[in-house]
Amino acid sequence: MSESYVAAQAKEYGTYVAKETIFFDGARAFNAGDPVPASHVEQYGYDKDGLVEKVKQPASPAASNTEKKD
Repeated sequence: MSESYVAAQAKEYGTYVAKETIFFDGARAFNAGDPVPASHVEQYGYDKDGLVEKVKQPASPAASNTEKKD
């Protein structure tokens, strides 16, 4: 995977976590502690509703990458 792709994914999924179960149109979308995509937070206002909290970002996308590199 390219570093830009990994960085984009880290930003999208590594910014917010659900504080409680979040339902969307009556279906469970995220459990408490699940990462919530930043685009969903922006689009649906989960932060304004107090449903998510911001988490600390890793120092770099490579810091969160657990793949062993040869």
